[in-house]
Amino acid sequence: MKRTQLAAAVLLATGSVSAFAATYSVTPLPLQDTARNNFGRSIDDAGQMLSVVQLEYNPPIDVEQLENDTTFFADIGENLENEDDVRNGIFSDVDYTAIVNFLLSSPNRITGQKIAEFRTFKADTQDASVVPGLDQVSEEFGEFTRSVESIGRDSLNGNFVVGDSTGFVVLDPYENENGDTVNYTYPESGQQAFVQVSGETKILPPVDDTATGFASARAINSNLQVAGFSTVSFQDDVPNAVESCGVEEERGDVPFGRCLFTVYNGDFAVPRISQAFANTSTNFLPGYVLLSEINATVWQLDATGDVISTETYPLLFEPEEEQTGHFYTYAYDINNQGIAVGEGLTGDAVRVARPNAQALLESERVATVFRDGETVELLPRDENLLSQAISINDNNWVTGAVLRETSGVARSRLFAYNLDTQEQRYPDGFFRSAGVTANAINNNNIVVGLADIDATSDTQRETAAFMYNIDTEEFLDLNALVSCDNTFELLEAVDINDNNEIIANARIRTTSKYVTGNDIINDAGETEEVNTIVAVKLSPIPNGEVEECEVPEDELPYERQGASTGWYALLGMFGAMLFRRRIKK
Repeated sequence: MKRTQLAAAVLLATGSVSAFAATYSVTPLPLQDTARNNFGRSIDDAGQMLSVVQLEYNPPIDVEQLENDTTFFADIGENLENEDDVRNGIFSDVDYTAIVNFLLSSPNRITGQKIAEFRTFKADTQDASVVPGLDQVSEEFGEFTRSVESIGRDSLNGNFVVGDSTGFVVLDPYENENGDTVNYTYPESGQQAFVQVSGETKILPPVDDTATGFASARAINSNLQVAGFSTVSFQDDVPNAVESCGVEEERGDVPFGRCLFTVYNGDFAVPRISQAFANTSTNFLPGYVLLSEINATVWQLDATGDVISTETYPLLFEPEEEQTGHFYTYAYDINNQGIAVGEGLTGDAVRVARPNAQALLESERVATVFRDGETVELLPRDENLLSQAISINDNNWVTGAVLRETSGVARSRLFAYNLDTQEQRYPDGFFRSAGVTANAINNNNIVVGLADIDATSDTQRETAAFMYNIDTEEFLDLNALVSCDNTFELLEAVDINDNNEIIANARIRTTSKYVTGNDIINDAGETEEVNTIVAVKLSPIPNGEVEECEVPEDELPYERQGASTGWYALLGMFGAMLFRRRIKK
């Protein structure tokens, strides 16, 4: 079943690709004119969705900082189409793109304008508005600076939005000992949890805010309880470094704020258990986080978004005195009974043989439940190498993934566990050794996520969005539930609400564009096609039926099960996206 470029253009123009013969219609979020890619994060029961955009078009440029505080003109000036125009703030498509690529290429440069690669938008299928996190409106630009990476993770009725954000980037002029002024630019805090209420952003503070602290908000329930995690203590190295920054003779010839930034600087990402993780590694964690203890945290909010109380959940074990490494519990979701789920470290290590790699020792992570002030391990440890709880519904069904070996290779596998009955489900994916990642569960006991569809030995396999019904035990490829003329390859189902509406990430072919959003025209006067990831909304069609599509046998990558079909490849850059939320309200 080949899809044509013309069909894709028509469908994008109309904004919907529904068909009467399908059970779901597909509508892209209105963000394709905003950024090169956009990734779905959540959908609430009001149908409001969160999507993170990447490579946003038309960011504001501070030419003065570009000229005075970077090496841009020395490095690239002679390659510009018109250097004089650029110095006067006039940019061609090519030069504008060169500027933005330069600024994005070195985010840790000590001076010069900063541009965030990712920002979040709240959207329905018609309109979208930015979720700025801790960003501020600039007098110079008359808009947000776009210097702050804001990741929205969950929403309630479209009004309350929770997530995490880097600090606002400040311009800190400093006269050094030589009498020269250095215009330092840096975020004024580490990653902070936030709630946006009626357009106003408020910080959800970490328990320990040494060196500004660290926190992430992952989910919000109807009782305004926000689940996430935050720093609760630091090893002595961190407060000692902060103290040194306060002493002029010790911090060196830099301002206090710039010195403090060196303490909390670093990117944070939570790996799924399909990725290797060691709690001594800086691959996912900033240095100061490696010197901290992080606990699952539940912030209780009032109707205005102010924090009434904060509760943290301890580690699963008591570290020995000689164990000085980084340990944590993380909460990823919370239901309306106030029960949160997530994961925690056990303090032990486990040897894991991942695809096409030698077996290595990794930190042992296990699925956990947080309730009544206690941290409780969810699954029998001896049955799994690792486990991770991702989402919980109001029926107390918990879903997530376990890591188990098949033929000596460890891949993730879906689990569903009922807290009340202790019933456990471990369904196969599209084939026995398929890797499966659960992202969310709704109150209709439907789980969504992504699963391998190609039984190769490759490290990264082709994937498709799936739906698993706990009650009927059906495991379906969502690509089989949409129209045969659908041009969106559904790679991952990210979230599902109680109306069974789904937000998913899909791949389409679009024209390559400049940072202005204008098409790139090659030397032959033609546009070029590139892969793009976009968030789409899947809406149930009343009385719809599954449509039988004709697919050549040589394009079927696996033995078909039920209504399952597809042959979709996940983009490398999409697979590299930080683990951000997949939560049900």
